[in-house]
Amino acid sequence: MPEIVVTCPHCQAKAKLKSTKMLGKKVNCRSCETPFVLKADGQKTKARAASADEFDDFDEEFDSAAVARARRARKKKGNSSSSAGTTKAKSKGKKSEQEKSQPPVLLLVGGSILGLALTGGVIYFMVTAGSSLSAQNAAQNQPAGPVKYATFHPEVGDFGCEYPDNWNVKSGGGQGGVQSWAKFSSPDESATVSVRGNMTGGALGGAGLAMTQGADSDEIEPPVVDIHRLMKIKLADDYPNYEEIGDYKLLETKMGDACQSVFTTKSLLGGTQRGYRVTLLTGRVQFNMICLCPDGQFDQLKPIFAQVINTIHEK
Repeated sequence: MPEIVVTCPHCQAKAKLKSTKMLGKKVNCRSCETPFVLKADGQKTKARAASADEFDDFDEEFDSAAVARARRARKKKGNSSSSAGTTKAKSKGKKSEQEKSQPPVLLLVGGSILGLALTGGVIYFMVTAGSSLSAQNAAQNQPAGPVKYATFHPEVGDFGCEYPDNWNVKSGGGQGGVQSWAKFSSPDESATVSVRGNMTGGALGGAGLAMTQGADSDEIEPPVVDIHRLMKIKLADDYPNYEEIGDYKLLETKMGDACQSVFTTKSLLGGTQRGYRVTLLTGRVQFNMICLCPDGQFDQLKPIFAQVINTIHEK
């Protein structure tokens, strides 16, 4: 194989390559330690990274005269730069002492601007939070006027009810194996009433009704109570800091037996919410109803929640 000679462009040290695979790779010169691209003398080659294994092919026999020249040049450069470096270091030290004695103007200005911005942000937050709280308290203390109700009676679905006519309504299901559902929201969306059907609960309720036929009603609990207890476990998983207040209450609705509990939870912003959870059971479907609002509005919205609960019926 013809001999391949490469020359370091920095110190002119020469080396022989054992393989053409090294051509085009970037290595450090063994003489002056400056990186350069390996290329045969008189040949142009694009640089590429060399793997660790391929360094074994690089011959370490450099031209001794070139190596000596490179070392002398480095030594001379180091000696000349040491004295200059000492003078420069002294000058830099004096300058640093002068800079330390002067106040950092930019830092002071920047800190003042940042402090003003933070102070303004805190004041803005306190003013807006206070205004919101005042508006909320005013709304809570204002006597509730007469509420007009509309009738929810979709063409497709398993239930209907009454709701405030200025509330927003979303609904779906009732066909294709999807259970009926509806959500009623106040204009500001702070209060909601959600209703959703559940065939699994309906099947359990139907089995419970069959098992209790002929038994003394004073000795057993209605099947809806057991379903209501099961739903509590699910609600505790769905709502943060879920906690029920007191015991459940049995209701008689147009849909039949129902069970109602009062609970509290935390909103996404950390405020306390209060509401009803109601389990309604028919012969074929079980419905779960959640009435929820800010804690301070609960007493004011009780009549609205009660109207929806008392008018819900199976279609």
